[in-house]
Amino acid sequence: MRKPQIDYLLERMLTTYPNVSDLNVSVDRPLQVETSGQLTAVPTNPVIPKLTPFQTEIFAINLISGDRRLAKSLLEQGSCDSSYYLPGKARFRVN
Repeated sequence: MRKPQIDYLLERMLTTYPNVSDLNVSVDRPLQVETSGQLTAVPTNPVIPKLTPFQTEIFAINLISGDRRLAKSLLEQGSCDSSYYLPGKARFRVN
């Protein structure tokens, strides 16, 4: 997946349901959002029944956007905190 595909999926996650508060991208799960307090799968075309470790890693690498500090933190600690801007749609915190 490349940045345009990631941005498409993020936009899909933000707009499929009302009252979305969290986006969830996790291994062995479909793309999910928390909407009105419920964790809900986001339908995609083609269908992504559950993300592989590789897909999840590619998603994370795209969100890091080449920031070496974030990449180092992700490799050493297994997580990192940053923000991401979806042009014309939203800016959100990523961890």
